[in-house]
Amino acid sequence: MPLEPDSPEPDPFTSEQWQTDGGSRLDMIIDGRCWPSKTIDDVRARLGRATDVVCESCGWPSLEVGALLCDDVRMSELNGQFRGKPTPTNVLSFPAGDEAGPDVERAAPGELAIAFETVRDEAVRDGKPFGDHLVHLWIHGLLHLMGHDHETDAEAEIMEGTETRLLAMLGISDPYSGVSEGTAS
Repeated sequence: MPLEPDSPEPDPFTSEQWQTDGGSRLDMIIDGRCWPSKTIDDVRARLGRATDVVCESCGWPSLEVGALLCDDVRMSELNGQFRGKPTPTNVLSFPAGDEAGPDVERAAPGELAIAFETVRDEAVRDGKPFGDHLVHLWIHGLLHLMGHDHETDAEAEIMEGTETRLLAMLGISDPYSGVSEGTAS
């Protein structure tokens, strides 16, 4: 997936590497036009901790994940290109297909894209703190990268149960209790 859009304008994107306490590396590309630096500062540690909790709880090695924190316009382009749905969504997952074997110290399961406006609007609509909703979508995306899906009712039940359990470990309430989660993909 091409993470950086082609543009003749000055590049509003910054690239950062975040290291988690558990040894995962998050290669972040951030669109500064829509993702406020204060928001990034507020969620950096939370996304790192969420990654570590997912790895510890699911028995995965540390991860190397690429992520694009973009706007709804870029998300619409990606969703149209890769899913045939030219509308914004909250999170897209792009699995790399190379699962970690027993001697691999860090898995590189793929990349995520998250759209600021959609996440913000869903959080407001559902009365959730932005950071909690973002962490939920981050976990949702990581589970997709590691092979989970929700195409059938049985798959959805397993994935949602896993998300709920992981979020509880982070002190975040069940996102599926009485509220439609919207467009997580």
